[in-house]
Amino acid sequence: MLRFQPLTLGMKKLADSYTFKYGEGSCQHSFVSSWCLQNKYGDMFCEHEGFLYTLRSKLCTPNERIYLFPHGDRSDLEAVRNAVQNVIDDAHENNSRVKFQTVTESAKDIITSLFPGKFTAEYSRDLSEYIYRTEHMYIPENMLSPSAPNPMRKRRGVRTFCKDYDGRFTVTKILPEHIDVIREFQDEWLDEKLMCDDNPLIERQLEEENISVQRALNDFFALGLSGVVVFIDGELKGYAYGSKLSDECFDGAVGKGSRLIPNISPFLKHELVRLCCGDFRYVNLEEDLGVKGLREMKTEYMPEYMIEKYTVTEI
Repeated sequence: MLRFQPLTLGMKKLADSYTFKYGEGSCQHSFVSSWCLQNKYGDMFCEHEGFLYTLRSKLCTPNERIYLFPHGDRSDLEAVRNAVQNVIDDAHENNSRVKFQTVTESAKDIITSLFPGKFTAEYSRDLSEYIYRTEHMYIPENMLSPSAPNPMRKRRGVRTFCKDYDGRFTVTKILPEHIDVIREFQDEWLDEKLMCDDNPLIERQLEEENISVQRALNDFFALGLSGVVVFIDGELKGYAYGSKLSDECFDGAVGKGSRLIPNISPFLKHELVRLCCGDFRYVNLEEDLGVKGLREMKTEYMPEYMIEKYTVTEI
């Protein structure tokens, strides 16, 4: 029997020991994601016989119980079969069928091969994650001058920012004394976005994202987050942060820049990679959620590969 427990910060070490090793570099498979998106997903954890189970309690319905694929060693297929069966049994004990969300392609193949004919799998392009080589995201300092070669638009944006604000901007890693000023900037950024968009769906997404940002700021250093702040003429004009997903991959989770500052978005990405990702081979810039502008931007950065995502549902 699986006994799911509400999240506490004290669970981070345990969760990290599973997700860093078995999470496949997915932004959804991290303690930080579960913690910051608690209001949306209501994730609960259970460790049982070498696997970490995640229940998305706030997404459950009277007929469906929502889980992530269990994190654990996949080399023993019998153990994996038992882990998936434990999830099935837990759902059935609650008079529900199983639905696995944000399932990677490899996990989808495991479920459908171990339980043939018992599940359907639906691919979601909107939830696929963009993975980049760290060195492709970072422009060496000697490439930032206006006379340097200019092979990609993102490099133009970073160089243009540096030229336009030369001598006026400073960049530093996020320190404890920056948290309050980031909060103030986030409040102003959100107010401006809400004023510019009267779509109820977009408004709800922005409010949910803001709750996640505030939870991250509340426990920034306890969560192991790291990031950058950009000041222009002494005023905060943008911030970005993320966290470790594995020994090879960093999650570039959040970046917010003033809409009045041209090219601050590519500059924030560049500085986050420069200052926070030196020990990582890859950077995960997460999903585009089907938003056209985000998809165009993330595609333009030329991902090394995509983490394709599925929803796997018990028939």
